[in-house]
Amino acid sequence: MDFDYLILGNSAAGVSAAEAIRACRPQDTIAIASPEPHPAYGRPLISYLLEGKTSLDRIGYKDPAFYDRMRIATLLGEGYEAVSIDAEGHRVAFSNGESVGYGRCLIATGSIPFTPPIDGLDQAANATPFLTLDDALKAQQLAEDARRAASAAGRKSRALVIGAGLIGLKAAEALSHLVDQVLVLELAPRILPAVLDAEAARLLQDHLAAHGIECRPGISAQRIVVEDGAATAAVLTDGSVEPCDLIVKAVGVRPNTSFAVASGAAQGRGLVCGPDLQTSLPDVYAAGDVVQVRDSLDGSKRPQALWPNAVRQGMLAGRHMADDPEAEPFEGSFAVNAVDFFDDSLLTAGVINPPEDDEGISCDVQVDEQKGSYAKFVVRDGALVGYILLNRPENAGIYTSLIENRTLLNGLDPAMFEAAPLNRGFDDDMRWDRLHACYPGRLDKRGFEKPVDGRPDPADSAPMTDQTRKERS
Repeated sequence: MDFDYLILGNSAAGVSAAEAIRACRPQDTIAIASPEPHPAYGRPLISYLLEGKTSLDRIGYKDPAFYDRMRIATLLGEGYEAVSIDAEGHRVAFSNGESVGYGRCLIATGSIPFTPPIDGLDQAANATPFLTLDDALKAQQLAEDARRAASAAGRKSRALVIGAGLIGLKAAEALSHLVDQVLVLELAPRILPAVLDAEAARLLQDHLAAHGIECRPGISAQRIVVEDGAATAAVLTDGSVEPCDLIVKAVGVRPNTSFAVASGAAQGRGLVCGPDLQTSLPDVYAAGDVVQVRDSLDGSKRPQALWPNAVRQGMLAGRHMADDPEAEPFEGSFAVNAVDFFDDSLLTAGVINPPEDDEGISCDVQVDEQKGSYAKFVVRDGALVGYILLNRPENAGIYTSLIENRTLLNGLDPAMFEAAPLNRGFDDDMRWDRLHACYPGRLDKRGFEKPVDGRPDPADSAPMTDQTRKERS
């Protein structure tokens, strides 16, 4: 089999790339290959599936007719795990022994779970990662089995989650509806160490405890007690022993790139790509969790395993693969998270824990213990570079826009950092005045360029895009 475009990966980045290619190349052949047998689905929804808030027929990322409508061939199932790329011969070999030719190839294989070196963990049949739909279905079955066994023994069912990142805590939330006790371990000194500061983590930990989820930061499992192939207890690093009926492994993820690196692709903390998202291999591109991304705020280089980032990268990669002359370069991004835990909303963006020795940094923290809310605004050299909003969702989009556009805060209405939303209770003119910080001064209320000396700029006959706005700021 040969295709003009071969996409390895059937999630956000791969599907977005296929859509972009098809828009540019209506007649070319496109194939998507993935070891998962399922059509594309919303990975952030697997915790809601486990919890029972959604169903298999509603978790799909695209409608059932998507692949036929877009004329995309699908190579799905266990045998279609890529094992090597012959860049010179333009062929990909799969685990089932097949090889497929391509004109251009996209690596969008996402992340794979990292299994911590804990004695006995690999031998426990009732332990699972929590990254894919099949992981969620296995966790659901394990929870049901645990509940039945515990009921027969006249005791409470118990789940252990190793890792208190976003994946681990969403798994814990879902499991709290299925078993009696949920214990979350985290080796770092606080939960969500990559997303929160110490104070926000403390507040959220208290909120989770009120829902029956116990979190123990600074503690992990040292050894798993396995009996008849199943985990029955965990010996913790503090010497205590905690019984368990199932384990979720959520310590972290790493880019699924080993086959590409073995085939000659350059890798740092992820695949190294140019602004067109082409790897070091000719005609081989990459997008999503596998790519080393330059953080546009602090300059660090690392994968950003976030759904919106994968969608954007996939779209840009697809356009470059299709030689779209208007395709924009990918120049980096910054992390943005939006997640709920029970009734708590959490939004974060950009720099959360700035270096203490950075003299250009200042932080404004607003805490309301009674409401359980926390807001932190991180400012560097007069511009907003990060925020944490726990149960303070108001104006989050405005703050993200300020970060993206690197808008200086001097002269802006201080009320924009208050809890009250800026878009309620005002007429149109008042709302515009209070939101003026979100728009460069040269734009009118419609987003068009204001006339210069009474003459409009002919280049701005349409509303400005985010990219154009950025280029002109």
